[in-house]
Amino acid sequence: MALNKFMHPNNIYKTPPDFAKLAKTYKEFSDIAKMDVTGKVTIDFKDPQVLRILTTCLLKSDFNLDVLIPEDRLVPTLPLRLNYILWIEDLMNFINKKESITGLDIGTGACAIYPLLAAVKNKWTMVGTETDEESLLKATENVQRNNLQNLITLKQNPTKSIVDFMFADDNSQVFEFCMCNPPFYTNVQELWESRSPARPEPKNGFTGSPHELITEGGELQFCRKIIEESKLYKDRILIYTTMVGHKHNLKELVLDLKAEAIKYTITEFCQGRVTRWGLAWTYQDYELSKIDMPKDKSRKKNLPITITLPKPDESKTTTNSFDKMKAILQELKITYRVITKRNNELRLNITATSNTWSNQRRKRRLQKQIEEQSKKAKCEGNSSGQETKNDNDQNGNTTLSSSVEKNSNDISELDSQQTTQNSKPLDNTSVLINALLKIVIKDVNVNIEMENLYGTAGKEGLHQIAQYIKNNWNYPKGANTH
Repeated sequence: MALNKFMHPNNIYKTPPDFAKLAKTYKEFSDIAKMDVTGKVTIDFKDPQVLRILTTCLLKSDFNLDVLIPEDRLVPTLPLRLNYILWIEDLMNFINKKESITGLDIGTGACAIYPLLAAVKNKWTMVGTETDEESLLKATENVQRNNLQNLITLKQNPTKSIVDFMFADDNSQVFEFCMCNPPFYTNVQELWESRSPARPEPKNGFTGSPHELITEGGELQFCRKIIEESKLYKDRILIYTTMVGHKHNLKELVLDLKAEAIKYTITEFCQGRVTRWGLAWTYQDYELSKIDMPKDKSRKKNLPITITLPKPDESKTTTNSFDKMKAILQELKITYRVITKRNNELRLNITATSNTWSNQRRKRRLQKQIEEQSKKAKCEGNSSGQETKNDNDQNGNTTLSSSVEKNSNDISELDSQQTTQNSKPLDNTSVLINALLKIVIKDVNVNIEMENLYGTAGKEGLHQIAQYIKNNWNYPKGANTH
Protein backbone atom coordinates (compact mmCIF):
# COMPACT_ATOMS: atom_id res chain seq x y z
CA MET A 1 0.00 0.00 0.00
CA ALA A 2 2.91 2.30 -0.85
CA LEU A 3 0.80 5.23 -2.13
CA ASN A 4 -1.84 5.26 0.60
CA LYS A 5 -0.01 8.04 2.46
CA PHE A 6 -0.70 10.29 -0.55
CA MET A 7 -4.46 9.65 -0.51
CA HIS A 8 -6.82 12.54 0.02
CA PRO A 9 -6.58 13.30 3.77
CA ASN A 10 -10.34 12.77 4.18
CA ASN A 11 -10.33 9.35 2.56
CA ILE A 12 -11.43 6.79 5.16
CA TYR A 13 -9.37 4.11 3.42
CA LYS A 14 -6.07 5.76 4.33
CA THR A 15 -6.46 3.31 7.20
CA PRO A 16 -6.93 -0.16 5.65
CA PRO A 17 -10.29 -1.87 6.36
CA ASP A 18 -10.56 -4.12 9.41
CA PHE A 19 -10.93 -7.52 7.75
CA ALA A 20 -11.46 -9.30 11.07
CA LYS A 21 -14.41 -7.04 11.82
CA LEU A 22 -15.85 -7.55 8.34
CA ALA A 23 -15.55 -11.34 8.74
CA LYS A 24 -17.53 -11.17 11.99
CA THR A 25 -20.19 -8.91 10.50
CA TYR A 26 -20.75 -10.44 7.06
CA LYS A 27 -20.93 -14.19 6.47
CA GLU A 28 -20.14 -13.80 2.77
CA PHE A 29 -16.86 -12.09 3.68
CA SER A 30 -16.08 -14.69 6.34
CA ASP A 31 -16.42 -17.38 3.66
CA ILE A 32 -13.65 -15.87 1.51
CA ALA A 33 -11.34 -14.68 4.33
CA LYS A 34 -8.40 -16.63 5.72
CA MET A 35 -6.64 -16.37 9.06
CA ASP A 36 -2.89 -16.99 9.35
CA VAL A 37 -1.02 -18.40 12.39
CA THR A 38 -0.67 -14.90 13.86
CA GLY A 39 -4.43 -14.35 13.78
CA LYS A 40 -4.26 -11.88 10.87
CA VAL A 41 -7.22 -12.06 8.47
CA THR A 42 -6.33 -11.89 4.78
CA ILE A 43 -8.03 -12.32 1.39
CA ASP A 44 -6.93 -13.21 -2.14
CA PHE A 45 -6.92 -9.89 -4.00
CA LYS A 46 -6.20 -11.68 -7.27
CA ASP A 47 -9.62 -13.37 -7.24
CA PRO A 48 -12.30 -11.18 -8.92
CA GLN A 49 -15.08 -12.84 -6.91
CA VAL A 50 -13.26 -12.01 -3.68
CA LEU A 51 -12.91 -8.38 -4.81
CA ARG A 52 -16.62 -8.29 -5.60
CA ILE A 53 -17.55 -9.52 -2.11
CA LEU A 54 -15.05 -7.15 -0.44
CA THR A 55 -16.47 -4.15 -2.30
CA THR A 56 -20.10 -5.00 -1.56
CA CYS A 57 -19.30 -5.49 2.14
CA LEU A 58 -17.40 -2.19 2.35
CA LEU A 59 -20.29 -0.37 0.68
CA LYS A 60 -22.63 -1.85 3.27
CA SER A 61 -20.46 -1.19 6.31
CA ASP A 62 -19.12 2.27 5.38
CA PHE A 63 -21.96 3.82 3.32
CA ASN A 64 -25.03 1.69 4.12
CA LEU A 65 -25.35 0.90 0.41
CA ASP A 66 -26.70 -2.42 -0.88
CA VAL A 67 -25.09 -2.84 -4.31
CA LEU A 68 -25.14 -5.76 -6.73
CA ILE A 69 -21.98 -6.01 -8.84
CA PRO A 70 -22.50 -8.20 -11.93
CA GLU A 71 -19.86 -10.86 -12.50
CA ASP A 72 -19.12 -9.63 -16.02
CA ARG A 73 -18.69 -5.98 -15.06
CA LEU A 74 -16.00 -3.81 -13.52
CA VAL A 75 -15.56 -4.04 -9.75
CA PRO A 76 -15.10 -0.42 -8.61
CA THR A 77 -12.05 0.26 -6.43
CA LEU A 78 -13.58 2.19 -3.53
CA PRO A 79 -10.46 4.14 -2.39
CA LEU A 80 -10.04 5.51 -5.93
CA ARG A 81 -13.72 6.35 -6.37
CA LEU A 82 -13.80 8.07 -3.01
CA ASN A 83 -10.66 10.07 -3.88
CA TYR A 84 -12.47 11.40 -6.94
CA ILE A 85 -15.62 12.32 -4.99
CA LEU A 86 -13.51 14.09 -2.33
CA TRP A 87 -11.73 16.08 -5.04
CA ILE A 88 -15.10 17.18 -6.45
CA GLU A 89 -16.00 18.31 -2.93
CA ASP A 90 -12.82 20.42 -2.86
CA LEU A 91 -13.74 21.98 -6.21
CA MET A 92 -17.25 22.80 -5.02
CA ASN A 93 -15.86 24.38 -1.86
CA PHE A 94 -13.45 26.42 -3.97
CA ILE A 95 -16.33 27.97 -5.96
CA ASN A 96 -18.37 28.36 -2.76
CA LYS A 97 -21.07 25.86 -3.71
CA LYS A 98 -22.28 24.31 -0.49
CA GLU A 99 -25.79 23.12 -1.35
CA SER A 100 -28.21 22.42 -4.23
CA ILE A 101 -25.38 20.75 -6.14
CA THR A 102 -26.21 18.75 -9.27
CA GLY A 103 -23.60 16.56 -10.96
CA LEU A 104 -23.37 14.61 -14.21
CA ASP A 105 -21.66 11.20 -14.24
CA ILE A 106 -20.58 10.22 -17.77
CA GLY A 107 -20.62 6.44 -18.21
CA THR A 108 -22.08 5.54 -14.85
CA GLY A 109 -21.61 1.77 -15.25
CA ALA A 110 -23.59 -1.14 -13.82
CA CYS A 111 -22.94 -0.09 -10.21
CA ALA A 112 -23.67 3.63 -10.65
CA ILE A 113 -20.97 3.96 -8.02
CA TYR A 114 -20.34 7.71 -8.30
CA PRO A 115 -24.02 8.76 -8.12
CA LEU A 116 -24.60 6.38 -5.19
CA LEU A 117 -21.61 7.71 -3.23
CA ALA A 118 -22.41 11.34 -4.04
CA ALA A 119 -26.05 10.90 -3.04
CA VAL A 120 -25.55 9.13 0.30
CA LYS A 121 -22.44 11.07 1.31
CA ASN A 122 -23.29 14.61 0.20
CA LYS A 123 -26.99 14.54 -0.75
CA TRP A 124 -26.07 15.76 -4.22
CA THR A 125 -28.53 15.37 -7.08
CA MET A 126 -26.93 13.19 -9.74
CA VAL A 127 -27.64 12.30 -13.36
CA GLY A 128 -25.82 9.25 -14.70
CA THR A 129 -25.51 8.47 -18.41
CA GLU A 130 -24.72 5.08 -19.95
CA THR A 131 -24.41 3.76 -23.51
CA ASP A 132 -24.67 0.05 -22.62
CA GLU A 133 -28.27 -1.05 -22.14
CA GLU A 134 -27.48 -3.98 -19.84
CA SER A 135 -25.30 -1.83 -17.57
CA LEU A 136 -28.07 0.77 -17.44
CA LEU A 137 -30.59 -1.84 -16.29
CA LYS A 138 -28.25 -3.02 -13.51
CA ALA A 139 -27.53 0.56 -12.47
CA THR A 140 -31.26 1.32 -12.29
CA GLU A 141 -31.75 -1.73 -10.10
CA ASN A 142 -28.99 -0.57 -7.74
CA VAL A 143 -30.51 2.90 -7.43
CA GLN A 144 -33.92 1.40 -6.64
CA ARG A 145 -32.47 -1.10 -4.12
CA ASN A 146 -31.22 1.88 -2.13
CA ASN A 147 -34.34 4.06 -2.57
CA LEU A 148 -32.34 6.91 -4.09
CA GLN A 149 -34.60 7.65 -7.07
CA ASN A 150 -35.30 11.09 -5.62
CA LEU A 151 -31.59 12.02 -5.94
CA ILE A 152 -30.39 9.92 -8.88
CA THR A 153 -31.67 9.90 -12.47
CA LEU A 154 -30.20 7.55 -15.07
CA LYS A 155 -30.34 8.13 -18.83
CA GLN A 156 -29.31 6.00 -21.76
CA ASN A 157 -27.06 7.71 -24.29
CA PRO A 158 -28.04 6.37 -27.73
CA THR A 159 -25.71 8.75 -29.59
CA LYS A 160 -21.98 8.96 -30.26
CA SER A 161 -21.78 12.25 -28.39
CA ILE A 162 -20.70 12.45 -24.75
CA VAL A 163 -22.48 15.47 -23.26
CA ASP A 164 -24.12 16.97 -26.35
CA PHE A 165 -27.16 14.65 -26.21
CA MET A 166 -27.95 15.87 -22.68
CA PHE A 167 -28.74 19.34 -24.05
CA ALA A 168 -30.24 18.31 -27.39
CA ASP A 169 -33.74 19.33 -26.27
CA ASP A 170 -32.37 22.75 -25.35
CA ASN A 171 -33.54 22.35 -21.76
CA SER A 172 -32.39 24.70 -19.04
CA GLN A 173 -30.53 22.06 -17.02
CA VAL A 174 -27.28 23.35 -15.46
CA PHE A 175 -24.78 21.11 -13.72
CA GLU A 176 -22.26 22.29 -11.15
CA PHE A 177 -19.85 19.61 -12.36
CA CYS A 178 -19.46 16.56 -14.53
CA MET A 179 -17.24 13.56 -13.83
CA CYS A 180 -16.03 10.69 -15.94
CA ASN A 181 -13.98 7.51 -15.63
CA PRO A 182 -13.25 6.93 -19.35
CA PRO A 183 -12.17 3.66 -20.95
CA PHE A 184 -8.37 3.76 -20.81
CA TYR A 185 -7.42 1.57 -23.79
CA THR A 186 -7.61 1.56 -27.59
CA ASN A 187 -7.74 -2.22 -28.01
CA VAL A 188 -7.23 -5.50 -26.15
CA GLN A 189 -3.52 -5.66 -27.01
CA GLU A 190 -2.88 -2.24 -25.50
CA LEU A 191 -4.81 -3.29 -22.40
CA TRP A 192 -2.53 -6.29 -21.79
CA GLU A 193 0.69 -4.49 -22.72
CA SER A 194 -0.03 -1.27 -20.83
CA ARG A 195 1.79 -2.29 -17.65
CA SER A 196 5.59 -2.37 -17.65
CA PRO A 197 7.27 -5.63 -16.55
CA ALA A 198 9.59 -3.43 -14.49
CA ARG A 199 6.70 -2.31 -12.25
CA PRO A 200 5.39 -4.41 -9.37
CA GLU A 201 2.51 -6.73 -10.18
CA PRO A 202 -0.88 -5.14 -9.47
CA LYS A 203 -2.27 -6.27 -6.16
CA ASN A 204 -5.84 -6.62 -7.39
CA GLY A 205 -7.23 -9.08 -9.92
CA PHE A 206 -8.52 -8.02 -13.32
CA THR A 207 -12.21 -7.18 -13.79
CA GLY A 208 -14.30 -5.37 -16.36
CA SER A 209 -16.05 -5.82 -19.70
CA PRO A 210 -14.60 -4.64 -23.05
CA HIS A 211 -16.94 -1.66 -23.39
CA GLU A 212 -15.89 -0.43 -19.92
CA LEU A 213 -12.17 -0.64 -20.72
CA ILE A 214 -11.79 -0.08 -24.46
CA THR A 215 -12.82 2.77 -26.76
CA GLU A 216 -11.80 3.87 -30.23
CA GLY A 217 -8.74 6.10 -29.89
CA GLY A 218 -8.37 5.26 -26.19
CA GLU A 219 -8.85 7.68 -23.34
CA LEU A 220 -6.93 10.50 -25.08
CA GLN A 221 -9.41 10.75 -27.94
CA PHE A 222 -12.34 10.24 -25.56
CA CYS A 223 -11.22 13.09 -23.26
CA ARG A 224 -10.45 15.33 -26.22
CA LYS A 225 -14.02 14.80 -27.38
CA ILE A 226 -15.31 15.92 -23.97
CA ILE A 227 -13.16 19.06 -24.26
CA GLU A 228 -14.49 19.78 -27.77
CA GLU A 229 -18.11 19.34 -26.69
CA SER A 230 -17.51 21.42 -23.55
CA LYS A 231 -16.82 24.46 -25.77
CA LEU A 232 -20.44 24.30 -26.95
CA TYR A 233 -21.86 24.21 -23.41
CA LYS A 234 -19.60 26.52 -21.45
CA ASP A 235 -22.36 27.65 -19.10
CA ARG A 236 -24.30 24.40 -18.81
CA ILE A 237 -21.60 22.62 -16.79
CA LEU A 238 -19.67 24.94 -14.47
CA ILE A 239 -16.65 22.65 -13.96
CA TYR A 240 -15.81 19.80 -16.32
CA THR A 241 -13.72 16.99 -14.85
CA THR A 242 -12.40 13.62 -15.93
CA MET A 243 -10.12 10.93 -14.59
CA VAL A 244 -7.00 10.15 -16.65
CA GLY A 245 -5.26 6.78 -16.47
CA HIS A 246 -2.03 7.49 -18.38
CA LYS A 247 0.32 10.32 -17.48
CA HIS A 248 1.41 10.97 -21.05
CA ASN A 249 -2.24 11.50 -22.01
CA LEU A 250 -2.66 13.97 -19.15
CA LYS A 251 0.22 16.04 -20.55
CA GLU A 252 -1.39 16.09 -23.99
CA LEU A 253 -4.76 17.18 -22.59
CA VAL A 254 -3.11 19.97 -20.60
CA LEU A 255 -1.40 21.17 -23.78
CA ASP A 256 -4.78 21.20 -25.53
CA LEU A 257 -6.31 23.32 -22.77
CA LYS A 258 -3.34 25.69 -22.70
CA ALA A 259 -3.54 26.16 -26.46
CA GLU A 260 -7.14 27.37 -26.05
CA ALA A 261 -6.34 29.43 -22.92
CA ILE A 262 -8.86 27.38 -20.94
CA LYS A 263 -8.48 27.54 -17.16
CA TYR A 264 -7.69 24.16 -15.61
CA THR A 265 -6.25 22.30 -12.62
CA ILE A 266 -4.94 18.78 -12.08
CA THR A 267 -4.59 16.45 -9.12
CA GLU A 268 -3.32 12.97 -8.30
CA PHE A 269 -5.44 10.09 -7.06
CA CYS A 270 -3.10 7.82 -5.09
CA GLN A 271 -4.12 4.49 -3.63
CA GLY A 272 -2.36 1.18 -3.14
CA ARG A 273 0.05 0.68 -6.05
CA VAL A 274 -2.05 2.73 -8.46
CA THR A 275 -1.89 6.41 -9.42
CA ARG A 276 -4.53 8.09 -11.54
CA TRP A 277 -4.97 11.77 -12.34
CA GLY A 278 -7.86 14.19 -12.20
CA LEU A 279 -8.23 16.99 -14.75
CA ALA A 280 -10.72 19.85 -14.32
CA TRP A 281 -11.38 22.84 -16.57
CA THR A 282 -13.87 25.69 -16.68
CA TYR A 283 -15.08 28.63 -18.77
CA GLN A 284 -16.37 30.45 -15.71
CA ASP A 285 -14.57 33.09 -13.69
CA TYR A 286 -12.91 30.50 -11.48
CA GLU A 287 -9.12 30.63 -11.14
CA LEU A 288 -8.73 26.89 -10.82
CA SER A 289 -4.94 27.17 -10.95
CA LYS A 290 -5.07 28.79 -7.51
CA ILE A 291 -6.97 25.99 -5.84
CA ASP A 292 -5.15 24.65 -2.80
CA MET A 293 -5.83 20.94 -2.60
CA PRO A 294 -5.41 19.45 0.90
CA LYS A 295 -2.48 17.03 1.11
CA ASP A 296 -0.86 15.31 4.03
CA LYS A 297 2.46 14.86 2.29
CA SER A 298 3.83 16.22 -0.95
CA ARG A 299 5.35 13.90 -3.48
CA LYS A 300 8.75 14.65 -4.94
CA LYS A 301 8.37 16.17 -8.39
CA ASN A 302 9.84 14.29 -11.32
CA LEU A 303 11.57 17.20 -13.05
CA PRO A 304 12.37 16.62 -16.72
CA ILE A 305 15.88 16.54 -18.15
CA THR A 306 16.34 19.49 -20.52
CA ILE A 307 18.98 20.08 -23.19
CA THR A 308 19.30 22.73 -25.90
CA LEU A 309 20.84 21.83 -29.23
CA PRO A 310 21.37 23.73 -32.50
CA LYS A 311 19.18 23.04 -35.50
CA PRO A 312 20.92 20.94 -38.17
CA ASP A 313 22.69 23.14 -40.73
CA GLU A 314 20.17 23.18 -43.57
CA SER A 315 22.88 24.26 -46.02
CA LYS A 316 24.74 21.02 -45.39
CA THR A 317 21.96 18.50 -44.81
CA THR A 318 18.33 17.88 -45.69
CA THR A 319 17.70 16.14 -42.35
CA ASN A 320 15.39 18.13 -40.06
CA SER A 321 15.50 18.04 -36.27
CA PHE A 322 12.64 15.56 -35.91
CA ASP A 323 14.18 13.11 -38.38
CA LYS A 324 17.56 13.53 -36.72
CA MET A 325 16.12 12.57 -33.35
CA LYS A 326 14.31 9.56 -34.80
CA ALA A 327 17.54 8.41 -36.47
CA ILE A 328 19.42 8.58 -33.16
CA LEU A 329 16.70 6.58 -31.40
CA GLN A 330 16.78 3.96 -34.15
CA GLU A 331 20.57 3.77 -33.84
CA LEU A 332 20.12 3.05 -30.13
CA LYS A 333 17.38 0.50 -30.88
CA ILE A 334 15.00 2.59 -28.77
CA THR A 335 11.41 2.23 -29.96
CA TYR A 336 9.19 5.28 -30.08
CA ARG A 337 5.53 6.12 -30.51
CA VAL A 338 4.39 9.52 -31.78
CA ILE A 339 1.93 11.03 -29.32
CA THR A 340 1.43 14.36 -31.08
CA LYS A 341 3.14 16.31 -33.84
CA ARG A 342 2.47 19.99 -34.22
CA ASN A 343 4.21 22.58 -36.38
CA ASN A 344 7.33 23.02 -34.28
CA GLU A 345 6.77 20.38 -31.63
CA LEU A 346 7.02 16.61 -31.51
CA ARG A 347 6.15 14.44 -28.49
CA LEU A 348 7.26 10.82 -28.32
CA ASN A 349 6.82 7.97 -25.87
CA ILE A 350 10.16 6.11 -25.96
CA THR A 351 10.99 2.62 -24.69
CA ALA A 352 14.41 0.99 -24.26
CA THR A 353 14.68 -2.70 -23.41
CA SER A 354 18.49 -2.94 -23.60
CA ASN A 355 21.38 -0.62 -22.75
CA THR A 356 22.81 0.46 -26.09
CA TRP A 357 24.25 3.79 -24.98
CA SER A 358 26.91 2.92 -22.35
CA ASN A 359 30.67 3.23 -23.08
CA GLN A 360 29.94 5.17 -26.25
CA ARG A 361 32.79 7.67 -25.67
CA ARG A 362 35.38 4.93 -25.30
CA LYS A 363 33.98 3.14 -28.34
CA ARG A 364 34.28 6.31 -30.42
CA ARG A 365 37.85 6.84 -29.23
CA LEU A 366 38.84 3.27 -30.10
CA GLN A 367 37.07 3.50 -33.46
CA LYS A 368 38.96 6.72 -34.25
CA GLN A 369 42.24 5.02 -33.35
CA ILE A 370 41.37 2.11 -35.66
CA GLU A 371 40.66 4.48 -38.53
CA GLU A 372 43.89 6.46 -37.97
CA GLN A 373 46.00 3.32 -37.59
CA SER A 374 44.46 1.72 -40.67
CA LYS A 375 45.15 4.87 -42.69
CA LYS A 376 48.76 5.00 -41.43
CA ALA A 377 49.28 1.29 -42.16
CA LYS A 378 47.96 1.78 -45.69
CA CYS A 379 50.31 4.71 -46.30
CA GLU A 380 53.33 2.81 -44.99
CA GLY A 381 52.40 -0.25 -47.03
CA ASN A 382 52.14 1.81 -50.19
CA SER A 383 55.50 3.55 -49.61
CA SER A 384 57.39 0.26 -49.01
CA GLY A 385 55.44 -1.74 -51.55
CA GLN A 386 54.78 -4.40 -48.87
CA GLU A 387 51.74 -5.52 -46.87
CA THR A 388 51.88 -4.79 -43.15
CA LYS A 389 51.91 -8.05 -41.24
CA ASN A 390 49.85 -8.83 -38.20
CA ASP A 391 52.75 -9.75 -35.88
CA ASN A 392 55.76 -8.26 -34.11
CA ASP A 393 58.64 -6.67 -36.04
CA GLN A 394 62.23 -7.77 -35.65
CA ASN A 395 62.66 -5.56 -32.58
CA GLY A 396 59.65 -7.13 -30.83
CA ASN A 397 57.40 -4.06 -31.26
CA THR A 398 53.69 -4.46 -32.02
CA THR A 399 52.85 -3.71 -35.65
CA LEU A 400 50.08 -1.32 -36.67
CA SER A 401 47.99 -4.26 -37.82
CA SER A 402 48.19 -5.85 -34.38
CA SER A 403 47.17 -2.56 -32.76
CA VAL A 404 44.16 -2.31 -35.03
CA GLU A 405 43.13 -5.84 -34.09
CA LYS A 406 43.56 -5.09 -30.38
CA ASN A 407 41.33 -2.01 -30.56
CA SER A 408 38.72 -3.97 -32.50
CA ASN A 409 38.79 -6.65 -29.82
CA ASP A 410 38.39 -3.96 -27.14
CA ILE A 411 35.21 -2.69 -28.84
CA SER A 412 33.85 -6.23 -29.07
CA GLU A 413 34.62 -6.73 -25.39
CA LEU A 414 32.71 -3.56 -24.46
CA ASP A 415 29.72 -4.78 -26.48
CA SER A 416 29.96 -8.15 -24.76
CA GLN A 417 30.14 -6.57 -21.30
CA GLN A 418 27.15 -4.40 -22.18
CA THR A 419 25.12 -7.42 -23.30
CA THR A 420 26.07 -9.36 -20.18
CA GLN A 421 25.19 -6.40 -17.96
CA ASN A 422 21.76 -6.14 -19.59
CA SER A 423 21.03 -9.84 -19.30
CA LYS A 424 21.85 -10.21 -15.61
CA PRO A 425 18.94 -8.43 -13.95
CA LEU A 426 16.52 -8.42 -16.89
CA ASP A 427 14.90 -10.67 -19.43
CA ASN A 428 14.40 -9.59 -23.04
CA THR A 429 10.94 -8.21 -22.38
CA SER A 430 11.88 -6.01 -19.41
CA VAL A 431 11.91 -2.25 -19.74
CA LEU A 432 15.00 -0.21 -18.85
CA ILE A 433 13.55 3.15 -19.82
CA ASN A 434 10.04 4.34 -20.59
CA ALA A 435 9.93 8.09 -20.93
CA LEU A 436 8.33 11.09 -22.59
CA LEU A 437 10.50 12.97 -25.06
CA LYS A 438 9.44 16.40 -26.28
CA ILE A 439 11.23 18.30 -29.05
CA VAL A 440 10.44 21.98 -29.59
CA ILE A 441 12.09 23.97 -32.40
CA LYS A 442 12.49 27.63 -31.53
CA ASP A 443 14.48 30.01 -33.71
CA VAL A 444 17.90 28.38 -34.27
CA ASN A 445 17.67 26.00 -31.31
CA VAL A 446 16.12 22.63 -30.62
CA ASN A 447 14.85 22.34 -27.05
CA ILE A 448 14.51 18.79 -25.75
CA GLU A 449 12.72 17.64 -22.59
CA MET A 450 12.92 14.06 -21.33
CA GLU A 451 10.77 12.84 -18.43
CA ASN A 452 11.21 9.38 -16.95
CA LEU A 453 7.99 7.42 -16.40
CA TYR A 454 9.30 4.04 -15.26
CA GLY A 455 11.99 1.45 -15.91
CA THR A 456 14.84 -0.24 -14.05
CA ALA A 457 17.52 2.14 -15.40
CA GLY A 458 15.74 5.09 -13.78
CA LYS A 459 16.56 8.73 -14.32
CA GLU A 460 20.30 7.98 -14.44
CA GLY A 461 19.73 5.88 -17.57
CA LEU A 462 17.76 8.75 -19.10
CA HIS A 463 20.65 11.13 -18.32
CA GLN A 464 22.97 8.78 -20.22
CA ILE A 465 20.64 8.76 -23.24
CA ALA A 466 20.49 12.57 -23.13
CA GLN A 467 24.30 12.70 -23.13
CA TYR A 468 24.41 10.31 -26.10
CA ILE A 469 22.01 12.57 -28.03
CA LYS A 470 24.23 15.59 -27.31
CA ASN A 471 27.37 13.74 -28.41
CA ASN A 472 25.81 12.53 -31.64
CA TRP A 473 23.86 15.58 -32.75
CA ASN A 474 26.72 16.71 -35.08
CA TYR A 475 26.90 20.36 -34.16
CA PRO A 476 27.57 22.98 -36.83
CA LYS A 477 30.88 24.77 -36.49
CA GLY A 478 30.86 27.30 -33.69
CA ALA A 479 27.64 26.02 -32.08
CA ASN A 480 27.22 26.12 -28.30
CA THR A 481 25.59 23.46 -26.13
CA HIS A 482 24.01 23.73 -22.69
